[in-house]
Amino acid sequence: MPAAPLVVTSDSALWAQVERAAAAADVAVDRASSAHAAGAWRAAPAVIVDAAQLDEVLAARLPRRDGITVVTTRPMAADQWSSCVRLGVRQVLGPDVSEAELVRVLADAGTEGRGRGDSRVIAVVGACGGAGATVLATAIAVAARRAARPVLLCDLDPSGAGLDIGLGLEDAPGARWGDISASHGSFPADSLFRGLPLVAGKGADVAVLTYRRDGVADVGDVAADDGADLGVAATVLDAVGRAGGLAVVDLPRARLAAVGEVVARADVTVLVTPADVRGCYAAARVVPRLADLGASTALAVRGPSPGGIGARDIAAALHLPLVAAMRPQPALDKALEAGRCAAVSSRGPLRRAANAILRYAGGA
Repeated sequence: MPAAPLVVTSDSALWAQVERAAAAADVAVDRASSAHAAGAWRAAPAVIVDAAQLDEVLAARLPRRDGITVVTTRPMAADQWSSCVRLGVRQVLGPDVSEAELVRVLADAGTEGRGRGDSRVIAVVGACGGAGATVLATAIAVAARRAARPVLLCDLDPSGAGLDIGLGLEDAPGARWGDISASHGSFPADSLFRGLPLVAGKGADVAVLTYRRDGVADVGDVAADDGADLGVAATVLDAVGRAGGLAVVDLPRARLAAVGEVVARADVTVLVTPADVRGCYAAARVVPRLADLGASTALAVRGPSPGGIGARDIAAALHLPLVAAMRPQPALDKALEAGRCAAVSSRGPLRRAANAILRYAGGA
């Protein structure tokens, strides 16, 4: 049986509040009345610490871990905030926070199955327009659904047509960017996956997060109002991570603030370029920008090559590892027009490229 969230408190009133929240969240919880009795500290999917016992928890020299929430019934003193920093506390629920927020924290902990260590983020960006990044991102997500893990296909390009078009999901019900709030810095992972449009098929469904059809703001050098701001993008990736899932993110070439957040978390950022001179020169401009963001970049080259430029030659010129070299995908254009990108990308050159990228990122 999976370990239960751990609550470290000797306050009977606070414990009663947690028990009510746990019942509402349908989650079992364990209690330790002192930090020295917290034997489940390491194994628990989440830990709730009474602010009054922060000093005791620090004195116990327990191992540093993720997923700590501090609950306080009165305003915190400066030394208590310092203790939170030293413990690596994820969030603090103050006296003005509703019990519903505590329910959310416990519900989220109850859905943390495989854990952050099994989660993966794969970012995909095109060297130039028409490189095929959106199609490849879709193929990766479709290939990944065979594994027993949640899969999120995320569109982070507000200036594009939207990857939902190629999937036939433009009118599908579900949340889009702009509908998701990060006001509390977190939300339950299962809510994210259940609230988005889905690509159904063999294996797990693929949840799709894209933009609404009612328009978005213009994209500047650092977009603060693109419908997927930095805080929300981080919140989404955190939710996928807590579920042990895979996020495949279709990035824009524009310099959005959220791009740096995604690239910093990505196990690999796949740069997609056509096998032609135009694509090579465009890729050469993108590579330094990704390097400045600290990206772990690999190259995918899409054929055909009208001038005979080889994929390995392009990779050598860009000083990047070659993760996939794709031949043209039969019937791709027709499938995109018909909203059948998921079906066509599940076979042929796209499927082989997607599997190679998943193996490279450790997400197969």
